[in-house]
Order: sequence, then structure tokens, then C-alpha cells
Amino acid sequence: MLTKIPKKGLNAVLIVSILGLGTGYNLPTAYAEETVTQVSQTTNTLAKLEIEGVKLDKNFSAEINQYSATVENETDSIHILVEGSNTNSIISINDKTITSGTAEEYALQTGQNIFLITVKDSSTNLINTYTLIVTREQNSNSQLQNIKLSTGKLSPAFSSTVTEYNVQLSNASQTITVLPTAVEKTAVVEVNGAEVTEKGVPVNIPVGKSVILIVVTAENGSKLRYTIHVERQDTSSGNGTNSAQTGSGGSTEIGNNGSAPSANNGSGSNGNNGSVQIGSSGSVKSGSGLGIQTGNSFSGQGNTTNQSASSQQGASAVVEKISNAILSKLTVSAGTWDSSFTSSEYTYHIAVSSETKTVTINPTASDSSSEITIEGGTSKTIQLDDDNKTVISIRVTYDDTDRKTYVLVIDRAES
Repeated sequence: MLTKIPKKGLNAVLIVSILGLGTGYNLPTAYAEETVTQVSQTTNTLAKLEIEGVKLDKNFSAEINQYSATVENETDSIHILVEGSNTNSIISINDKTITSGTAEEYALQTGQNIFLITVKDSSTNLINTYTLIVTREQNSNSQLQNIKLSTGKLSPAFSSTVTEYNVQLSNASQTITVLPTAVEKTAVVEVNGAEVTEKGVPVNIPVGKSVILIVVTAENGSKLRYTIHVERQDTSSGNGTNSAQTGSGGSTEIGNNGSAPSANNGSGSNGNNGSVQIGSSGSVKSGSGLGIQTGNSFSGQGNTTNQSASSQQGASAVVEKISNAILSKLTVSAGTWDSSFTSSEYTYHIAVSSETKTVTINPTASDSSSEITIEGGTSKTIQLDDDNKTVISIRVTYDDTDRKTYVLVIDRAES
């Protein structure tokens, strides 16, 4: 029969038993060591980790050492609050000692921001490290805040949300400098494929219609395109100075043989077989009837009415130069065009299905010596943008003064 021994009695029996073993017996020390470990195991951990107004990817736990969070691009700083489990622990964030339980502000750059939080036990010098990764999203603003031109005026007036403009230029304007400014400094702006500098980008303007394409690429890669349709006037034509004028614009001699000057420029006579000349460079001869003619040179006699000169346009008329920098053919691998292609039209809209991710452009130059670039490069296959609208520029260059840009606007249906 077993007899239950009281606790105090058990201790006495144990002591007597140990004494009976003698001085050469070694008592195991496992029990004492376990007690010490329990005292020091929580002295270098965090009790709290928070970002004010921002949710962590997981709920905080002292045993979990890695956390992350994401903020919008507009958030350029955060406040981090940490608190140690032991009031005597030393806490640092990125090697800077902070006060436990007090929120500290930290600036954020675009992309990943890594915060190393160390908790040091002041008595044992044991260090525990927590990692917090905060990702600030890239800027998505691809708008312009202004477009400045060295000559000419935008129509309509500039607005960040308006992407199509017209500019009328005189024949004397052979070049124009374009200086667009993005809303965000992180955006990249290009004019006809050339990156914009603080002085702008000079663009050669051919006679007639042409296109200037401005592409703004935001920090996150999204693009917005502004198109300027430019029309440079041809050399003005005329019918000779003060042509077809009588009275104050010319002088008339009346009578058989008499003369009576009555104006400044031009000369004329009106008689039975006289002649009348109108304007500084046109002449008319009239007998019984009055004839009018404009041109460079005219001579003749007799009863002539409404005779034609060798040129109807005057001395200063210039024949328009025919551009060689044009396309004779332009096709796209998919889509429906808003109008049939012609060499003299430079902007087209093409509708494609939502499943279309890429298109292949096949341009053919009228002159085989012309150089063709698509979006500033040579690749004919273009990846369509995710925003359902992609603008593609096709530039044809014959020489330094003869170039044209065609623009394709690919409208992808919403999925």
C-alpha cells in the first residue's frame, strides 16, 4: 500500500537522499537553466507597429518580422509608430534611434521604401530586426500644362484636356519651335520623337498641311498624345499691281491726239484707235471697245477687247513645290477606317475590337528614297495602349526641308 507523503515531507526526503549520495554526485542543472530562459525571451521584440492612416498587409504580431504597405503617388510621407515590449529596449529605424510609442514622419520616394526597425535588449545586447516595405505608386499624370510656340497661335486656346489643335502659319514661317511643359516633372515629353529640352524642339514646316505630334509619358508608363495640325500658306498670288483699275489707279489720255494725265500709276489712252493700259504690269488695248487684261507683258494694236495675256497671275506668282515626302499607300493589319486613305490627308481613326492587342503598320512612300519611321523607330508592329486609345505617328522624310507626318488613332472597343 502506497502512502501519500506531504509536499514538505517530500522535500525533506529528497534532501536526505541527496546527502546520502555523497559529495561526488553531480546534480543535473536543466531545471535552473530553463527558468533563466523564460525571463529574457521577450526583451527585444515590438509590441506595436503601425503606419498612421495606412493598413499593413497583415495584422501585427511580435513573432512576424516582415510587413508591407502600398500608398498612392499623392502620399509623399508617412508616420510610423512603433512600441517595444520592454521599456528598456533601444529601438532604431534605419539606424536612427526613436522614442518608443511616438510616431515619426518619413519621406517617401516613388517605388519601394525600406524601413529596417531594430530592437536591442539593453542588458543582453541581443538585436531583433523587423522589415517594413512601403511602396509609393508611380505618378500616372500624363497631361501638359502648357504649349508654347515660337510663332503662330493655337486654336482652340490651350487646355490640358484638349488634345487636338490647329495652327495657321504664313509662307515665311519655315520652322517653328514647340515648347510643351508637363504637369508633373516626372513625365517625359517628346515632339515628333525628339525629347523636349528647356529651349523646346525646332520643327521644319513644309508648305501646306502637316502634323506635329507631342507625346507625354507619365512615370508609370501611361501616355497621352497632343496633335497640332499646321497649315503653312503658299506664296500669295496676285494679278499685277493696281491691275484692272481706272481713275485714281491709272492715268487716261482723252481725245484724238491730246492727253490729260489724271492719276499716278499706269498709263492709258482712250480714243478712236487709242489704247488703255491698266496697272503697273498689265496692259489693255482698246479701239471702239474697252478691253481689260492682266499679266506680265502684252502688246498689240487694233480693236481688241478682253484679250488674254501669257500669264493670268501676275509677276510675283510662284508655283507650289510638290512634296516628295508622302505615302502612296498605308495599310493596317486590323480595324475599320473612318475614311479611305489618300496621300493628302494626314489623320485617320481606326476602330478595332477589344481583343486586338497589337497592329502592324505597312506604309509605302511615293518616292523610294524617302525614309519612313513609325513612332520614331522602324518596327511596324505596335503594342496598343491599355486606355483603349493609341495614337501612332508615321513620319516620311525626303530631305531636311521636305517631311510629312501621318497620324493613326487606334480606337479599341471596351471589353
